[in-house]
Amino acid sequence: MIKKRLNKSTSILLGLATSTLLLVGGCMHHFKTEQLAPQIEGMFWQPDLATTAPTGNWDLLGVTTFVPQWSVVESKSWFDHDTSFPKWEKNINLKQLNQEPWAKNIILGLAGEYNEKIARSNVLTLAQHSKKIIEKTQSVPLKGYYLPIEADPTWLCVDDLAKAIRILPKPIWVSIYSAEQKPKHFDAWLKSWLPQHTGVFFQDGVGVGTRSPKQARATLEELQKEFGKENVIIVLEAFRPIKDGKFRSAYPWEIMEQLKAYEGQKVYIFDGPHYMSRATVYVVALWYQFKYGSPLKTSPKI
Repeated sequence: MIKKRLNKSTSILLGLATSTLLLVGGCMHHFKTEQLAPQIEGMFWQPDLATTAPTGNWDLLGVTTFVPQWSVVESKSWFDHDTSFPKWEKNINLKQLNQEPWAKNIILGLAGEYNEKIARSNVLTLAQHSKKIIEKTQSVPLKGYYLPIEADPTWLCVDDLAKAIRILPKPIWVSIYSAEQKPKHFDAWLKSWLPQHTGVFFQDGVGVGTRSPKQARATLEELQKEFGKENVIIVLEAFRPIKDGKFRSAYPWEIMEQLKAYEGQKVYIFDGPHYMSRATVYVVALWYQFKYGSPLKTSPKI
């Protein structure tokens, strides 16, 4: 049931999508693919004041794991429990977040900085801050931790990130990216510093315009060949570049193209509150159901 008025652009979007789906709906059994469906397991959230507290209908896509990118950024906490840090003007309750259908599992982002250069130069300090955060969140069942200092092959002191990872408990995840369309020896670079038993989120680079979804799939498979499929997960960038270094939300059909390229893979999306509106989720979820037969299971709220 639609519980609030749709704005004009949302209505147009839903109308176009519904018309398209109705055209194929009559022969839905022919439309379903024999390929393994992409498993949309997780949703990232980059906390800011505009999106606190996060809301969405991402469970319609099958999302059950939520990843707040940071608990603490610029030495201020996004959560209302005691973290030994001052709090932002808005904050959320971690236990209440855990009650959301799309946050049944939480991979908790730890301490970070908005500025990547500053984060990298202070990675060991951020690791110590992260240890404090972990000590203060023992009462909440967590799927794991995410250390939000991103790595790419241009980081000459990436061994500092390895040192930071080693002092933190498992399971822990980090994210990597490359500005090269087809990065050479990417797996060898990662193997040169990544500690054992560390999960890796690979940013697909599609949202920033670096590569196509198919190229992202090829790079992902090279990494998985070296580290294992369960240890390297692709992050679908649900945004696209516009003028002046800014980004817009990806259109549903752009997200569909990425998902088709990632069939048979576990997928996390970046990020829900900023780029995956309720209308977009509904359209993608309907397409997913027609194509793969799941996972739209609950009544959509738009």
